[in-house]
Amino acid sequence: MEAMEGWQARWREGRTRWDQGREHPELARLLEHARREGELTAAARIFSAGCGRAHNEAYLARCGFEVTAVDLVPEAIDEARKLYGMIPQLHLAVQDVCVLGADELHAYGAVFDRAMLCALEPAHRPQYIEAIRERLSERGLFFSILFRSVRTLQGPPFALDETAAFDLMAADFDLAWAGAAADPGEGNVSEEWLCIWRKKQRKDGNERKDP
Repeated sequence: MEAMEGWQARWREGRTRWDQGREHPELARLLEHARREGELTAAARIFSAGCGRAHNEAYLARCGFEVTAVDLVPEAIDEARKLYGMIPQLHLAVQDVCVLGADELHAYGAVFDRAMLCALEPAHRPQYIEAIRERLSERGLFFSILFRSVRTLQGPPFALDETAAFDLMAADFDLAWAGAAADPGEGNVSEEWLCIWRKKQRKDGNERKDP
């Protein structure tokens, strides 16, 4: 879907300005709404792509969830393992999100996204959404921190506001909750928003129940 070389160069050269050094300050609030409006269960398995150093995914694992976090760049996963490889409920792997393993179909109760969707060229977004949809079980959740506006002219990252998100998601997901995020401060992102989407059941077949 996206060439690895450009991202790998950023990691090798230390150009990882998107890394906040800890979990996102709005993640706890987003998780609260995922539990309440999204009915996220304590036993849900969570998948996350483009995890980088996996600060957010480590936080979710420490909250008791079984978390699979992947990144296309080996250097990113190496860094994540150095920081969080000791957390038993966090599973880190080098993987292309659009390549599903045989055991991944409908295997997760939720997908978390902070920067993956907004890192993609807009033309590649539908392929990513289809890939995460295939991983989600019946009525599974996609809960995300998206970038309403960015300071870069050409990206990445690329902005994704509410209207664009509805255009992208509405065929396969219902919006369960959305809210504004606090000012992200300095960096390429000037405004963020929080959202939780519930997977629809397609008319062409049944989905497996939540794991």
